[in-house]
Amino acid sequence: MKKLGMLLSIVLCGIILVFSYTSWKEKLASAGKPAEQSSTSSAAPVEETEEDTDVASDETVDIDLEALTASMDPQVQEVFFNRKEQGEKVQFLIVGSEAMDEGQPGYAELLSDALESSYAGFVETEVMPFDGTSEEFLMSGPELSAGYDVVLMEPFTLKNNGVVEIETEHVHIQNVFGEILSAESDAELVLHPPQPIYGAQFYQTQVNALQQFAEMRNYAYIDHWAEWPSTEDLTLKEYLTEDSNPNNTGAAVWADALIAYFTGS
Repeated sequence: MKKLGMLLSIVLCGIILVFSYTSWKEKLASAGKPAEQSSTSSAAPVEETEEDTDVASDETVDIDLEALTASMDPQVQEVFFNRKEQGEKVQFLIVGSEAMDEGQPGYAELLSDALESSYAGFVETEVMPFDGTSEEFLMSGPELSAGYDVVLMEPFTLKNNGVVEIETEHVHIQNVFGEILSAESDAELVLHPPQPIYGAQFYQTQVNALQQFAEMRNYAYIDHWAEWPSTEDLTLKEYLTEDSNPNNTGAAVWADALIAYFTGS
């Protein structure tokens, strides 16, 4: 009898153990389900927040493009409107002699700041100064195929004085613009001369020839010399350093003419 009782006790314990183990597994499985559901529901708001952020980052500032481009030549104005319609920014390059950095600040910095302020990020500006002639500039292998939309170029006319012939300078301008067009087929070139200098003689002839070339090729041209004193006026020296580079006053006059063209003010 004792042996039978012990056997029954062992069987009963086994049944209890099996039942307990099964119940424990069921409780464990059921406990995992709410945790998964909780994880899913908590992730949803994060996804919505990310989507909202993406939408917000795509918003563009509402600018009065008509007013800002009012002083531009029609072909340059068209580039700005095209990029706006395409939802793209205008890639703007300022290229020329190191005179762009003369003054505190120079005309390049003043113009860049004005473009940023007026267009609220719609125009992205890059500055490319070079100390040398137009021939040396081309030989240096500048990166001109980065997809620029508008190029403001001072074609090293003063540096070319007595070194590079007028006709050759014009060929160099076309070479530069040709590389620009190879990357952006509807890009536009805007030319402007270097600073005036007192007592200019053959240099004056070069600048006149540059303006005539721009008109002949239908390139936009900014005649900022009209804002300076005459090259025969001693007052002009007050706008220049002893090396005939723009000082603060000269840089400001130069920049004001460019800013008026590109921002309408």
